[in-house]
Amino acid sequence: MRLRIILGTLALLIAACDAASEPESATTAYSRVPATATTAPDTTPIPNSVAGGLYDVSELFKQARSGVVSVTQERVRLDLFGVPNEVPAGAGTGIVVNNSGLVLTNFHVIEGATNVIVTGIDGRQREAEVVAEASSRDLALLQLLDIEGLEPLPLGSSDALEVGDPVIAIGNALGLDSSDPTVSAGIVSAKGRTIRTPLGTMQDLIQTDAAINPGNSGGPLLNALGQVIGVNTAIAGNAQNIGFAISIDTARRFVERFEAGVGEPFLGVQLVDNSAAAAERYELSTDKGALVIDVVAASPAATAGLERWDVIVAIDGVAIDNSESAVLAILDTVPGVKIQLDVSRGDRRVSLDVVVGERPRGT
Repeated sequence: MRLRIILGTLALLIAACDAASEPESATTAYSRVPATATTAPDTTPIPNSVAGGLYDVSELFKQARSGVVSVTQERVRLDLFGVPNEVPAGAGTGIVVNNSGLVLTNFHVIEGATNVIVTGIDGRQREAEVVAEASSRDLALLQLLDIEGLEPLPLGSSDALEVGDPVIAIGNALGLDSSDPTVSAGIVSAKGRTIRTPLGTMQDLIQTDAAINPGNSGGPLLNALGQVIGVNTAIAGNAQNIGFAISIDTARRFVERFEAGVGEPFLGVQLVDNSAAAAERYELSTDKGALVIDVVAASPAATAGLERWDVIVAIDGVAIDNSESAVLAILDTVPGVKIQLDVSRGDRRVSLDVVVGERPRGT
């Protein structure tokens, strides 16, 4: 499927093409700032009358507007005379997630930026600092010092979603008006989707038919109670009404780890699904599990003795069926803890103890 990352400018769309699988994502933390903890997930059941479609989109939009901001990035470019100038390079959206001015957005919205500007519903421009990134999961955090007029949005639970539940998407579509976001309505079309984007493989996504356009990147996908249940991130470029959002349960872990002062877990391996063809080619004793196709030198995985063409079949005693289940299991750990990998190596089984690391800055 040809996918498009939905960073928008007035005249430019960034087209995506298939990318190779990437190592597990992790956070690069540039600085730590005091932050009020994000709210715990609200798993309040949605009333049948609401879930059936009898909900007021205009009222939900009014309630959410103060927690949705536009995010504009600038990059330094040389003019004809070689003089560096900061010029607008794209526009996206952000979600205010706490009372300390922490804003959640997509990594591709701020990638390569030398300056980031955030605009609220009052039209005032605020400078923002990028304080954390998770490039492989397309997430980033911005810190605002000026939070007057901004209110955090309540975070729901994407796990509590059901296919067919109504949702609305809000964002700075096409960069039309940074202080007046666009709203669209639809339903949850599917859950647990895995797609490939220029940033790598993304997992556990929500699929929706709510209209998502360039500029919506980083904006909220809300349920019928006005809770954030997803972060809009990508659209299918060769189809209609197929958009994807990062589940808020995934995004919340990213935020909470930053607030706790730690990055995301990192092993330093590149994984793909094992298969019957791979098992035959590399003389493996199983066609299940996550096949290791690369090990980063001096990484936790390399230190523990993991090798190329090893197959991870279990992590801490839990069976691993494919690369997705391996990545999700790793992301559920924290840097500094020791995990046990059960590995199939040729016709042998070995167990390796790995101390989970934190992804190095800038990688």
